[in-house]
Amino acid sequence: MNNQHDFVVPSDQSFTELISSLATKFRVHRQAETVSYRIFYDTVDWLLSNNGCVLEMNEDEQSRRIYWRAGKDAQLKIQLGLRQAPRFASELPDCEFRSQLASIISVRELAPRIKIKIKRTPVVMLNKKEKAIVRIKLDENWFYPMKRRAGCLLSKRLWVKPVKGYAEANQQIDALMQMMDLRPAQDNMLKLALAELGSSTTQHSTKLNLMLDPDMTSEIALKEILLRLLDITQRNTAGSVQGTDIEFMHDYRVSIRKTRSALALIKHVLPKDTIKKYKKFFAGLGKLTNPVRDNDVFLVKLDNYKQKLDKNKQEQLQPLQQYLIDNRSEAQRQFIEEVKSPGYRQALKEWRAFLEDSALLDSPLENTNKPACQLANQLIWGTYQTVLLEGNAITDESPPEALHELRKSCKKLRYLIEFFQSLYPAKRVRELINALKGLQDNLGDYNDYHVHMQILKEFTEQSPNEAAVKACNKMIKALKQKQQKTRNHFAERYAAFSSHDNQNEFRELFVGSLTGDNNE
Repeated sequence: MNNQHDFVVPSDQSFTELISSLATKFRVHRQAETVSYRIFYDTVDWLLSNNGCVLEMNEDEQSRRIYWRAGKDAQLKIQLGLRQAPRFASELPDCEFRSQLASIISVRELAPRIKIKIKRTPVVMLNKKEKAIVRIKLDENWFYPMKRRAGCLLSKRLWVKPVKGYAEANQQIDALMQMMDLRPAQDNMLKLALAELGSSTTQHSTKLNLMLDPDMTSEIALKEILLRLLDITQRNTAGSVQGTDIEFMHDYRVSIRKTRSALALIKHVLPKDTIKKYKKFFAGLGKLTNPVRDNDVFLVKLDNYKQKLDKNKQEQLQPLQQYLIDNRSEAQRQFIEEVKSPGYRQALKEWRAFLEDSALLDSPLENTNKPACQLANQLIWGTYQTVLLEGNAITDESPPEALHELRKSCKKLRYLIEFFQSLYPAKRVRELINALKGLQDNLGDYNDYHVHMQILKEFTEQSPNEAAVKACNKMIKALKQKQQKTRNHFAERYAAFSSHDNQNEFRELFVGSLTGDNNE
């Protein structure tokens, strides 16, 4: 028999028919059906799967086993001595598995994402002496999206396990499989389940993924952009309120920040009173989430920093960690209070109704009916010129505030390009975004070090724990050195972004194409 022991059974072929076919060649003993489950765990954005790893729980009436698979195509399967799958890497004792898991998900939360129910019918092929010569398992795999009661048939499989010493019987089984036209199974259950879900491991995406028409009016384009951002905001609200996975709050904040930028940058398109009202509303949300995110980021960095220290020094930083957790909890409480308020819900309800209203403005403004591509060119090119003006003015003696202003301008430019990127050649725009991202990473790291030093200084000013204060002062010193190193790399990053080639590319895309013909 060949080495392939796993075959796909057509969904319209019953196991009874299949067993009857086997019974024409062998004595068949059909055993009692069993039920088991395979539950796959991952983060909401599928970090494990996207890194070639699988965390899976197998459960039946007798036992529960946790498996970890990593490496190429997640083939290396390791059984873990756990009764439950971990929610966080930090729940695990120090071990290789914890290190591998933490390197992928950091402080992110794991949750059950896919459940597969397996109805198995074992069948034994017997010879005349009632001895087993071939063992077969007939599996019905039912897929259940998490939090749903109804399942659907995912696949039918036939597993063949040859018994040594019965080569002739195994050859007969092999011939029978071919006669019944059963093809070897190729796809694994996780891939099949994702396909059935109509999803992939990139489902949790915060990308706009809009297809704007160059000739559509700026009013229609802006409403489409803002609607997509509102969808992302609302999709991440429940997870942000729960607060166990920091990715939800990050995505929530980014959608809020992009909404504010769209309202501030794409001017003279929508009514001034509406813009003024919602700029204030979203600014309040942004301010409310700042301390939550700042503490989230610092807690991640602190956890990574502590892993490099011995146990005694780790304990010295425990008061700081608790301080950050307490600060985050209070900020989270205030955020939840706002999100659950009637005013918040009503504001978003009215905002969606306004954006979904297809009626055109009775009194169009300067840019309301302007072609979207024309306005996009003007906005992107103007913001790019601001970035160059601010960047060229920065020297080694420039104050930190100059880098902060440049960072804000780079964000505006990045958002504008992302809003309208479907109007331009995808590859060329992607290359410009990547060039901009290199500069943004440098400016973002510089700003993060500043924020973290401020938090540490606030802690040292009020903490009575001398050992903790001493440890924090050492961290401040180390952060200053890292910040200076990042500052030293700024000129190199900025030169790469503002290169002659990039400037020509910006000019060709956003000045040379004012007619709107950008998709060459």
